[in-house]
Amino acid sequence: MFREVIILNSALSDLEDHFLVLLHENEGIFPMYERWDIGTSALSQGGKLLFWYAGKLNIGSKILLKMVRRFLKGGLIVRKDCKRINSPVMRYVLTETGKEIALQIKMRYEAGPCLKPPKECYVKVLTKSIGSKGIEQPLFAIKKGNILSLENVTLEKEVLGNSEFVITRGDTTIVTVRKEHKDCKEFEILIKSYIFDAEFIEKAKRYALLLLRKRERNIELRETCKFVPLVLLPDDYFSEKTRLRKKTKKLIEEWKEHSLKET
Repeated sequence: MFREVIILNSALSDLEDHFLVLLHENEGIFPMYERWDIGTSALSQGGKLLFWYAGKLNIGSKILLKMVRRFLKGGLIVRKDCKRINSPVMRYVLTETGKEIALQIKMRYEAGPCLKPPKECYVKVLTKSIGSKGIEQPLFAIKKGNILSLENVTLEKEVLGNSEFVITRGDTTIVTVRKEHKDCKEFEILIKSYIFDAEFIEKAKRYALLLLRKRERNIELRETCKFVPLVLLPDDYFSEKTRLRKKTKKLIEEWKEHSLKET
């Protein structure tokens, strides 16, 4: 049985980006109250009032409520009321998908504007891993709408301990699968991309499920799907790596020529 992840059908606007980051930083929103209606006990559980967000975004409450409804429909927020003596207080908080997207937007803001389109930049993507979070393995990549093997999009591989990374272009989506242990039949599909593209995510999810069900024939599977935001690497990433490799090689050569004298 597949636990569906609902996503927005179109890209977020700059205003919605800002609102999503504010929701992430302030742990939710109380959409229907004034401060004296709620009391300090409910506010202490996390969240800000509708009018606080309206002031921060410099917009009216009607526009803000429209965004709340859009986020709710898109699966980015969920109702999670606070307890009060007489009656519960309505509150909305980010879902796990909403948190992932908000974090991606926040990292993009902190990194500053990208001067190049993603297809001209690099991303570093975890594709294989064995550790406390389970076993992760690659499935496929998506580039320009086409399903490809990882070899077709890999510019360079990097290995660190029990983990393997690939360096690829920023317009590439990479899909991996993670499970708790080797014989576990509950999979988590990880869709990794710099850009949150609803169409690509739906395509990746469908194809990943097809592969997993074909691989695990006659076995009932339970899968979850998660979007993992990626950060663009700096333009000089490869040149910096080359410089460090040359420095390491020089140190090794110098050490080979070095001899310890007995005293």
